[in-house]
Amino acid sequence: MIREKRLEWDKEEFEELHNLIKLNDSLSHYEFLRIRNFKLELSSRANEKDIQKITKSAFESVEKDNIIEAIKKLKELDGVGIAIASTILAIKDPDKYCIIDRKVLTNLGKKEWLKSYLSNPKIYKEYLALMVDNAKKEGKKLRDYERELYEKKTNKEL
Repeated sequence: MIREKRLEWDKEEFEELHNLIKLNDSLSHYEFLRIRNFKLELSSRANEKDIQKITKSAFESVEKDNIIEAIKKLKELDGVGIAIASTILAIKDPDKYCIIDRKVLTNLGKKEWLKSYLSNPKIYKEYLALMVDNAKKEGKKLRDYERELYEKKTNKEL
């Protein structure tokens, strides 16, 4: 993002947050996270129109079973990589998509994917196919199967 736009966003976000909480006697969870993200610069500086345009385009791509194109489109948003893109898709449709994560990859025994899963959308496509297949074999919902792998302790943690 261009420095001037970033500075403009920072100023606008600060003012919006100020106006949101200035009369409150405490913070809501949402307000706390928003302030925390502002300070840590974890928020995307993408504007509402871009977010709507890009996510609509990405969701259209998944409807056409073009998962790689959907991931690439979502990555156009500021602060979005493959992990966040997979999270967006999983939250949109947890029966079809799952979140790619280092811990899940490790528990799947796919250590070879760890080096490039954050930069290669093809790995997400392969990961998704494997996860869907494994979930079906185990008679589980995709989200439940993914969550099990995420919550399972890795050898490193034992």
